Amino acid sequence: MDVQKNNLVDSSQSMPVPQSTAGTRPDRKDKVHLMDAICARGERVCLRPQQRVQLPPAGKMAILRDGLLAIDAMPAKGKLQILDFLVAGDVVTASIVLRTPGVSLRAISSASLISFDHRVIDLDPSACEYWASLSAQYQNQLARVNIHQLMIGRLETEPRVASFLLALALADTNGQACGLNVTLPMSRTDLANYLVINSDTLSRTMMKFSDLGLIKRVSRHLIRILDIEKLRKKSPLAPLLSAVFEKGISQHGDWLGHSSIGAFISSGHSNHAVLCRSATTPVHCPV
Repeated sequence: MDVQKNNLVDSSQSMPVPQSTAGTRPDRKDKVHLMDAICARGERVCLRPQQRVQLPPAGKMAILRDGLLAIDAMPAKGKLQILDFLVAGDVVTASIVLRTPGVSLRAISSASLISFDHRVIDLDPSACEYWASLSAQYQNQLARVNIHQLMIGRLETEPRVASFLLALALADTNGQACGLNVTLPMSRTDLANYLVINSDTLSRTMMKFSDLGLIKRVSRHLIRILDIEKLRKKSPLAPLLSAVFEKGISQHGDWLGHSSIGAFISSGHSNHAVLCRSATTPVHCPV
């Protein structure tokens, strides 16, 4: 696909989202409830597959309500690079996705974004709870981005693919992934661009994993994880992935997997201390 021929669209379908009941105080322990309450203050933007949308302007933010988005980067002279895949619950702001030339959002599947002015949240009595939830989501996304940088910058093809599959499995099941079907809604080309490898090389690697009994291809966009422990052994980033997807980030933004990250860095990857700093820096609630 020649992305340079796809103009950014600003004619997406927009519709108001029903407002939540005034004075309702979301349960701190219920992330879904909190996200629903936040999204109730915005406007829904519906996207069809492969539709592009401009990044939110300064002072605005968006939450992916459902579907899958890609953050595309297209240099003036270069090949398309997918910087990240955004899943339901992810937040899009200038602090997460820089508004630079050649960067845009593209819907991989049918998707909907909730767009709103962040100042609307500050006016709500539960603003601190909302910001705590969003801060935890910010840090989770930043950790994912840093791990992606480690994958494409330090790992060979097989460990890179194994790390990606392991991340998907852990994100879906909190580690109970044996016999689990994992959906891959993105195309082979998109996945290869994200992992910065050749599409044919990706296919050969997936076939090898299948021959080794790690995975089984169920359909074009569906694979089954057969042996997650063998998959862990093929990924040098397994401790980091476990820290992100099995332990996660607490509501106050504290990184619960710091010991695993420290062990990884002290084992010889000192160049990646930035991962610890970005993952452990607390984000405080606006006053």
